[in-house]
Amino acid sequence: MNTPVIVAQTIRKTFNRTVALDDISFSIEKGQIFGFLGPSGSGKTTTINILTGQLRADSGRSSILGQDSRELTNQEF
Repeated sequence: MNTPVIVAQTIRKTFNRTVALDDISFSIEKGQIFGFLGPSGSGKTTTINILTGQLRADSGRSSILGQDSRELTNQEF
C-alpha cells in the first residue's frame, strides 16, 4: 500500500449557519485517478480551497504530500 499524497479527515466547514462540508474524509494515493463530482453547492470548491490552504476548516485535518494544508503557502504550488 502506498502512502497517500492527499488526505482529508473529518473536515467540517460552515458559513454562518449553512453547513458546507460535514465530516468529509478521503485519501488519494500516488498514481490514483480521483474524480471530484457533485451538483452545484455540494462543497467541491470549498474542499479544494481547504486542501490548498486558501480556506480554513472549522474542524478536521487535511494534508498534501504530508504537509498540513494550514501551513501551505502559494510558493508551494
